[in-house]
Amino acid sequence: MVPLDTEDLVFRIRGGIQLNGILSKTDENGIKNGFSEAMKDLIKKVNSQAFVLFGWESTLYVWPKSGFSTQPEELQENSTCKSILKLVPIEVNDYLGKISKRKSVKIEPLKVINLELLFELTRPEVIETVTVQNNNKSRIHFKLILPVDVVVFANPEDQWKELQNKIVEAVSEQLLEMDQCIQRYTRGKSVPIPQAFHFELPETTTLTTVIYPAGFSDKVLEPQRKELHDKLGLGNKPLLRRPMAYNFPNDDLMNKHLRTVHKYIPLPNPEEFKVYVVHGSYTFHHYLQDNINDSGWGCAYRSLQTIISWFNYQGYINVPIPSHEKIQQMLVSAGDKGPSIIGSTDWIGSFEIRSVLNLLGITSKLMSIRAGSEFVSSARELVDHFEVQGAPVMVGGEPLAHTLLGVAWNEETGAAKFLVLDAHYTGVDDWASVVERAVEWKGEEFWDQMEPYNICLPQRPEGV
Repeated sequence: MVPLDTEDLVFRIRGGIQLNGILSKTDENGIKNGFSEAMKDLIKKVNSQAFVLFGWESTLYVWPKSGFSTQPEELQENSTCKSILKLVPIEVNDYLGKISKRKSVKIEPLKVINLELLFELTRPEVIETVTVQNNNKSRIHFKLILPVDVVVFANPEDQWKELQNKIVEAVSEQLLEMDQCIQRYTRGKSVPIPQAFHFELPETTTLTTVIYPAGFSDKVLEPQRKELHDKLGLGNKPLLRRPMAYNFPNDDLMNKHLRTVHKYIPLPNPEEFKVYVVHGSYTFHHYLQDNINDSGWGCAYRSLQTIISWFNYQGYINVPIPSHEKIQQMLVSAGDKGPSIIGSTDWIGSFEIRSVLNLLGITSKLMSIRAGSEFVSSARELVDHFEVQGAPVMVGGEPLAHTLLGVAWNEETGAAKFLVLDAHYTGVDDWASVVERAVEWKGEEFWDQMEPYNICLPQRPEGV
């Protein structure tokens, strides 16, 4: 995973590059060969002095192969990478820096420098000859815009010259991978547009980029994902589905609901507990969101919304987050409730959560606990759930519901802590406020000692 306190700078190079060439044959092999030859020519162009980088929202232009830039005094070849921070605005989520240091892990908001990829149309020092050929062979010209999206991590003290070389290499490598994508997924005369997706993987501190063809379903792409899982040793949980792509700072700022908020709080003492937490991303849903005053009755609805968001982000389903009324309509469709529930403020629990998930094709297990004083006895089963399934859990107890995101357990002593996401939170959707007040590791005493609880454990479908 990308460390939350990384000091590395992230250079993101994007742009639509035109791939054009000639097809001498229009069967599938002829098309593949024509595109492959055109890609070789494009890679040569990237490695020429015609290749240009432009700093977003700035006046900076850089020619990586010559080392020249429009700011030669500030950005010399022996300058450090951090010199560019004075010339190009950075993409950063400043709100993360406002999270209380008392409550959170060490956070250094990620700094992204956005560069656009361009080509010079002409270079004055190059004299080109024009050759006119005429033959009777039929030829077809083609053009395709490739949406290049390259990410390069750099230490702020690295030399600018070295970084320019890395960028050229990374763009060239991505074009090669795009060619491989075209070769793999071209069918007949249908040529896919390759797209780059960036992912966080458990054992890496940078991002891993995968090229997928546009317009293909996740089911069709599963063989490619399985190959990558085997190659990278990633196990049997999804990590490379397109909805799981990394959220850059601007993505976080544009999200209506905060995403994966628990990662900013410290884990329990690793010498005392082994920790098991939710696998992947989700959005936090709570009281009073979406202009709905559900304080006092809507916590289970909100917990369900968080669970559904998790299944969306893992690529298992693709559905809008249902409103309270939509959830009520689904319960009527399932036969669990009568029509009178629609538009009401009726409370729902774990059994209703299971019914709605079932309508979405998601199975669930239910676990009952006679009293909160026995909640710790559920720790072993919760460990198994988070280790194997990895989905958020809904805990229902009259009249409150909570979302469980993890468990910390000491197998020898039986002691446990529970990572609770509080759907009863009524504050603003602000990182500092949510981390301070809405997500926390709770001890056994958190649960009402006399209250029975029903726990809904959603099960993830098989496959990567």
